[in-house]
Amino acid sequence: MAKFSVAARTLVHLGAELITSDEVAVNELIKNSFDAESPRVKIEIVNPIPHQLVEEIGNKLSAIKNNVGLKSVVALAAERLLAALLEQPDGEVKKEAERKIRKFEFVKFRFEALRILDTLNYISIEDAGIGMSKKNLLSVFLTIGTPSKLHTQNSKDLSRKIQGNKGIGRLAMMRLGGVAHVTTWENTKVAHKIKFDWRMFDDPDKEIGDIPLGILSTLPPRSSSSGTLIQIFALKNTWTEEKIRSDLVGKFLRRLQSPFATADNKKSPISFPIDVHFNGGQRIPIEGMKKVLTDLVQIDFELEFNPEGMGKNANNIVETKLTDYQRGKDPDVTRRTIIEVATKLEATKDELDKIGPFRAVIRWFNRDKLRQQATLHGSWKAAKQELDLWSGGIAIYRDGFRVGFSGQSTGEDWLGLDSSALKRGGFAVNRIQVVGALEITRTLNPNLIDRSNREGLIDSRETVLVRELLTDFAIGELRRYIDKEGREEKKTELDDLVESAPATIRTRVAKAEQGLAEIRSKVSPEVKKTIQSISVNLHLIKNEVKKFEDASKQASERREDILELAGVGTVMSGVLHELTRTTGHTRQLLQKLSKDESPQTKALLLKLDAEIKAINTRLRQLDPLTPSGRHRKEEFDLVALLETIVDGYAARFERHEITCELCISNESALRPVKVTMVRGFVSLAIENLITNSIYWLKEKSKVSTEQSAIRIELDPESKTLSISDTGPGISPADKDRIFSAGFSLRPRGQGLGLFIAAEVATYHNAKLLLDSPDDDGRYRCFVLELPRD
Repeated sequence: MAKFSVAARTLVHLGAELITSDEVAVNELIKNSFDAESPRVKIEIVNPIPHQLVEEIGNKLSAIKNNVGLKSVVALAAERLLAALLEQPDGEVKKEAERKIRKFEFVKFRFEALRILDTLNYISIEDAGIGMSKKNLLSVFLTIGTPSKLHTQNSKDLSRKIQGNKGIGRLAMMRLGGVAHVTTWENTKVAHKIKFDWRMFDDPDKEIGDIPLGILSTLPPRSSSSGTLIQIFALKNTWTEEKIRSDLVGKFLRRLQSPFATADNKKSPISFPIDVHFNGGQRIPIEGMKKVLTDLVQIDFELEFNPEGMGKNANNIVETKLTDYQRGKDPDVTRRTIIEVATKLEATKDELDKIGPFRAVIRWFNRDKLRQQATLHGSWKAAKQELDLWSGGIAIYRDGFRVGFSGQSTGEDWLGLDSSALKRGGFAVNRIQVVGALEITRTLNPNLIDRSNREGLIDSRETVLVRELLTDFAIGELRRYIDKEGREEKKTELDDLVESAPATIRTRVAKAEQGLAEIRSKVSPEVKKTIQSISVNLHLIKNEVKKFEDASKQASERREDILELAGVGTVMSGVLHELTRTTGHTRQLLQKLSKDESPQTKALLLKLDAEIKAINTRLRQLDPLTPSGRHRKEEFDLVALLETIVDGYAARFERHEITCELCISNESALRPVKVTMVRGFVSLAIENLITNSIYWLKEKSKVSTEQSAIRIELDPESKTLSISDTGPGISPADKDRIFSAGFSLRPRGQGLGLFIAAEVATYHNAKLLLDSPDDDGRYRCFVLELPRD
């Protein structure tokens, strides 16, 4: 029977594809120590001899055949190595290298010289974890892609969340060097050691099983009761203290664990101590986000998602908290229901359940304001460097460890922050101004899976929904807040300018004219011509000021034109929707009529007739909005208008099983109620409110069997019109922005319906308000104030 065979070189290529950088390789080995329950991990990088010199000598040794000329090559090489070692400070690392070079001088065979040369520079990763037995070394460690951790959620004693589950950590050794020694022990009596020469796997004529690997028994190299020591030799890259401090520690290990993870924050895992040393020196500190930046934070935004509900309320599945430190406001907390979230994301409850609970934190900096503040403290350069390091979007942290290079400005924009900012025509919230963390776990988010190369998450429905959750309910909310605050600041400045500028200019022009009049009588005829020219220009300035004031006045009157266009657009949109359905019914009816005239066909005819009547009723609403009837207030019967509108929606009410009640407060029957308003504008506002109710009642019907109902109540005594429904209601957090243009929780909503309805009220010197909340704290009733006599 035929079967696959695997070439030894496959392992080399697999390691190169999956372990994409030295930093990722070190990270994989760190996580192995974490999973082994070690209290900390120690990384010792020993590089006393320049890598370039080691490579040069190695190439010369490899060129020797049959050991001819070995002695002279070795002698010269030893001389050069010792000379290079003189630059190193005295200490154990220097002594160790000298001992190896002395042995190097007396070798008799090329392979001995190469073996010693390989060991001059090395990396060791050691821990005091649980170690491995000889059996585990054979069945687990030597099996690439082993499932040993795949089904293990927590470590044995410390209940840590297991990081590894792909069995590729051992390939990290191959990335760092050509040779590796792994020594591991479970007790103080015996250890087991295995040696790898990864270069043997590059033989094109060998399969993986052809490479001999022996396990030796030895004594534990460290005093801990158990642990693992990995030593990597024949390093492939140069390691200097500057590179380690700048790249490995400064750019990678500092960001390996979430900047929002603290010991007193139960929502984020605490850090795992990592000790990095170079050439036997002191531990290189791995700092979190520095105070020079944290002191200048402008906004923190936190999002929590739990498909099972937040706290005692199972309906609320998203909670966000926005804290504006610069403006000193109380945190703004918003809660979203399952209906709101599922509707916005066009997702089912089952799809949301499969994501699992997670938390995301976004820290936003306005670089312009940061520069101003940091400059005042003389720390702009340091603050900018720190922000450049940490910014880059939202990094993904699984059980406290960053996934690849996510959330880095030079990495993949997995959330699409910059592209979405570009589409919106502004960069208030983009990667260079955002430090973020998406905190997930292997246990709670099993369907959010790392790519094999650790460079992000595998594309899946769950990953797409997480992106949309963050985009719509975190980035979108943050962007709206920043834009709103920015607009308010600019509007205040503009209002002050509009109000004060014309008067200031007129005053100054008057003084200039007065001064010119005094000068004119005292100068020669030639100068008078110049004065006359100045006078003409001053007059032109006064005219321009008058135009400016007229333009400001006209701007406030444009609401009428906007409402006219919006009215026609809104009604026509609804009519087109109904016509589309009716056209479909007409085709269906014609097909049936060609075959029979059954009772079902007659019923379809009646339904079609009712729909056409409803469309005609709604079309008649266009008449007050046509140019001939524009913005003309008139006295009309509001009850009759309401009846006409409700009749126009009869087909939709029936289709979606919605009952609609129209009544007058404290009265048993309808009667005429006169108002003086713009009939078309009132119709527009009511249509938008009813359409809004219908939409959310439809969404609620997907998850609830409760009766869907709309109540329209006119109160002639208080001069109000109330429209309420039994839908999911409006969150308290949205109370102040529900009427803002552009705000919408619909998947492709434009956020104009309620805005236009509110504009109608404003046009009539009235208001559109939300009534008091229901017992669950959500708002379900709009109140439209009617003009007083």
